[in-house]
Amino acid sequence: MPNARDLINAHLYPVLATFSVIYFAIQIAPIANQARYFDHCVDEVIKEAKGSFAEKRAFAAKLCSGS
Repeated sequence: MPNARDLINAHLYPVLATFSVIYFAIQIAPIANQARYFDHCVDEVIKEAKGSFAEKRAFAAKLCSGS
């Protein structure tokens, strides 16, 4: 029985850990792309808008979030 446990510890756990990391990366990629787009949108709106920085930032966040 200790031999089977050693095989599981040596092979199965690292494989499961690798797959879980890959799965997490696939799940988080769309969120990262959405954040990248939002940041770019806010930067562009702030460059073009007039007014104080706080007004620009509030306007950009509202415009880029779709609200």
